[in-house]
Amino acid sequence: MTGSERRPTDDAIQTVAAALTKSKRYATVAPDVVHRLAERALVSAGGNVTEGVKRTKRSLHEIYGAYLPGSAAQYGGMLRQLRAALDQGEDAVTEALRSAMSAHASSRERLPYLTEFYAQALAGVTPETVSDLACGLNPLAVRWMGLPAGCTYLASDIDARQMEFLDEALDLLGVPHRTRLHDLVDGPGESAEVTLLLKTVPCMERQQSGAGWALLEKVRSPTLIVTFPTKSLGQRSKGMFQTYSTAFEEYAADRTWRYERFEIPNELVYVIRR
Repeated sequence: MTGSERRPTDDAIQTVAAALTKSKRYATVAPDVVHRLAERALVSAGGNVTEGVKRTKRSLHEIYGAYLPGSAAQYGGMLRQLRAALDQGEDAVTEALRSAMSAHASSRERLPYLTEFYAQALAGVTPETVSDLACGLNPLAVRWMGLPAGCTYLASDIDARQMEFLDEALDLLGVPHRTRLHDLVDGPGESAEVTLLLKTVPCMERQQSGAGWALLEKVRSPTLIVTFPTKSLGQRSKGMFQTYSTAFEEYAADRTWRYERFEIPNELVYVIRR
């Protein structure tokens, strides 16, 4: 916020936030995130509350809602399906996990390539801790990751209901883990040997210019797996591969990082060693 921009009143921010929490789609988004976006929206809207609500919804759609199904995710049904599958064998568990991951656009796109993706991304790494930031439903892919027994999975995102679901699902799968409601604008949180930032940098940049790149510096991991979308959710390329590969490689050129690059359909992957 510049000196010429007046901070919205607390009442105005609360009014916009309250309007969002009444929405089934955004009711369980972390309050800190909603308040932060509401404040920014009100500044842009010159303090107009009605316009502030619209702009906040638009921001939440860009960073969160666009990746979800049209109706609320049926987490209860997903858990019931997973519980039933655990009594039916590995094939049933695999199908239940794939079905659940299909409820989130990013993990759905990655489903056909999970084995290839993690075989390359985690090659030669045997971590005791993995941190999945802005995780979506990606923690359900843990069985494709080939992690060593006892590895602790740290999952965080901005949706309380989603994090409760993942906590229960990882319990059922017998995966040591911790889940957390967390706004990445406040930093990455605890350290881990491997950190996943899957399609997260562009979402951070949409919220605050420079925030996504700054996050790469703040993450405390010797191995960092960063991915960028190469097509929009509508399957248009829009020059995204060139845009993100150029931006990342120019940024990395000023640092002592070593990195490898590979692609799967719809996704550009950098494995950074530091």
